[in-house]
Amino acid sequence: MEIKAKFITYQELANALGCSYQQVAQVHSKRIIEAFHIDKKRLPKAGMLPLDLVEKYFDLSIDIQANEKTI
Repeated sequence: MEIKAKFITYQELANALGCSYQQVAQVHSKRIIEAFHIDKKRLPKAGMLPLDLVEKYFDLSIDIQANEKTI
């Protein structure tokens, strides 16, 4: 199993969004964790997020409020 394929680091996400690492760490990651009820203890290491949920978070066609997925 390849962890890199399933998770994205805060730095990789910041580079993809064209924003700062601090913005991802302080704003986007907290919103993603809250929106998808992610258990931070189950992540492989600090500073990483599940790639599929990050993609869903930034997909404007998906209603995040209705999503009840838990990792």
